Amino acid sequence: MHGAIDGYSRKILWLELSRSNNKPEIPARYYLDSVKRNTGCPILLRTDCGTENGVMAAMQCYFRQDEIDEFSGEKAHKYGSSPANQRIEGWWSFFRRGRAGWWIDFFKDMAESGVLDIGNTLHMECLWFCFESVLQVELDKVKDHWNSHRIRPSRNATVSGVPDVLYYLPQRSGGIECLHIVQRQQVDEMEQHIQYENSDESNIYQEYFYYVLDTAQLVLPTNVAEAYELFQKLIDYAIPSLIIKRENLKLISEY
Repeated sequence: MHGAIDGYSRKILWLELSRSNNKPEIPARYYLDSVKRNTGCPILLRTDCGTENGVMAAMQCYFRQDEIDEFSGEKAHKYGSSPANQRIEGWWSFFRRGRAGWWIDFFKDMAESGVLDIGNTLHMECLWFCFESVLQVELDKVKDHWNSHRIRPSRNATVSGVPDVLYYLPQRSGGIECLHIVQRQQVDEMEQHIQYENSDESNIYQEYFYYVLDTAQLVLPTNVAEAYELFQKLIDYAIPSLIIKRENLKLISEY
């Protein structure tokens, strides 16, 4: 799961589900999409020290290379330990206590009841196939709700207000505009350096599950109950098919 938060307004800039948390092109893509949506980048970008943030950091410094303020060029990005990045770490803590905790318990229950075998590649691929879109829709709802709710005054020197309003109209709350305008040509140049390959497109398990959907006239789920039901159906369908395939291969090898 990848996320970013604006330090002043606490607006969630992106909240995305991904199969990997260590491929640099993935957070770089989310960052670049955010730059395009907002027609600019932040004056300063803070990330943790993971190597997956290297491409994103380079892009940030490139967009700010011609400026002359204190955060221009290489100073436009700063690495820090996770605890030091208080805004996003505080939000992750809030998220874990809320809806994320429900999902963790849900998947634990699936494993403890024997429905899900976390050591079985087929089961884990099927879990992704069935729940990925449902989880992303939920993350989108969480992000939209957070960005539109009112943050109350606190002792932590945070500004009260609605994150969306604070982000787009910082002057109304005594803030200043910290968005650095990025030209579309610069964004296009950076996009050429992101060679992001969707692993699902070349994943034989995912191809198989789509084949089963078509053959069995099943549909992709729109909620957690449908995803759970589809998971069980696909596993029940897949196991006999794989046994038959292994038997056929055995007969061929014996022949």
